[in-house]
Amino acid sequence: MPATRKHPKKKRPKNWVKTVTTSAIDVPEGTMNKPARQVADVLLRKNKGKTPGSINRYIQFYLNRGGTGISQTRKKTLTRAMALIRDSK
Repeated sequence: MPATRKHPKKKRPKNWVKTVTTSAIDVPEGTMNKPARQVADVLLRKNKGKTPGSINRYIQFYLNRGGTGISQTRKKTLTRAMALIRDSK
């Protein structure tokens, strides 16, 4: 006799990150499309009161939100920017 479930498993919405908005970090438009050094410099300059970890979390949020729409080269560039920010302070 096969086991049956009494209640169907609830599905979670997959793309929860689409509904999240943040204004914690000041990011000028077009910043994330620049080379790693420029991304790091702009984010550090615009967010002087923020810790490097906070800025890196924003970049990671950007990468997660972009999902498969961000190319591998762009991901590598932003990952390098995160390393530059981490090493800056």
